[in-house]
This record gives sequence, C-alpha cells and structure tokens, in this order.
Amino acid sequence: MNIPLKVDTVIADPNTGAQIVILKDEQNLELLPIWVGMAEGNAIRFALEGIISPRPLTHDLLKDFLKHLKIPLEKVLIHSMSGTTYYASLHLIQTPASKTKTDKQSEGQENPPDLQQEPEELTVDARPSDAIALALRMGVPIYVTEEVLRKKGSDNLDTWLEKLKPKDFGPYDA
Repeated sequence: MNIPLKVDTVIADPNTGAQIVILKDEQNLELLPIWVGMAEGNAIRFALEGIISPRPLTHDLLKDFLKHLKIPLEKVLIHSMSGTTYYASLHLIQTPASKTKTDKQSEGQENPPDLQQEPEELTVDARPSDAIALALRMGVPIYVTEEVLRKKGSDNLDTWLEKLKPKDFGPYDA
C-alpha cells in the first residue's frame, strides 16, 4: 500500500550541512526525512515558498516539457531504499493525444483511431529530491511505500532528532 506524504519543511542538518527534506503523512504519525544536497534542497524550498526564478530551473524546464507534450504527471512514488539511499519514480500518463506520429507508425498503425487507445502509464526512475521538486511544481501527490517507512531506520532518526536544538529549525515567526 502507498501512503500519501506532504513536504513539511526543508532544514539544514547541523552536523553535516546537508539539507533534509521532511515528509509527513496527513495525521503526522509518519515522518520520512530524506537527506539531499544544497541545490536540491533549495529547489524544493523554492517550490514550497512559491519562489519563481527569473530563468527556469531544471525542474521548471521539465514541468514545461511535460505540459507542452501533454504528458501529465500523475504521482511521485518513493518506492525503495538500499542502505541510506532512497529510490523514487515519476508516474506519467501518456494519452493518445500525446503520442507522436512516429510512435503510432512504429506500433504498425498508419492512422489509428486515437479515441480507441487507452492511456498508458509510464514510469521513470528519478532521485527522490528531483521527484519531490517536480511534484511540488506540478501539484501532484507524493507517495511512499509501507516497506520504505518500515526500513527508514527509526532508531537512527530518533537519535538524530534528539541532538537537534530549536535553533536548528531556523527562525520562528509567530
């Protein structure tokens, strides 16, 4: 079963200087921290805060490509982990309208009736940081498998959280 998550915040790890994306479920019962690089953390933070770059960032470019090609992003799934590395995938829907003439010809059909074709789900491997940044820009849900939540290493997370101080979460605006 896949569990929907929302990006709660992006914070700096005071021990390493890396960025940590904190994902939570709707009931705040599950927490998934993902360590990412500075650029990746900033890309996610920009999307969270609605900051628009004067020039398109990589995730903005990918969003524009998908929209131009009429290939909707359905969801992002964080599906597995090996050691401390998470793996994610983009789930796209290729509709008959988004298939090119070359695609149709390669399927052995000269002029296939588009109305009879079913949408096809495409899955593309992605780093979780890129998948999250794109999901936020496109307004699509982010999911995690139950297996990943079980494997995330809650003992290590609890130890890490105990070391944090309120100042590590940044300025608080009441």
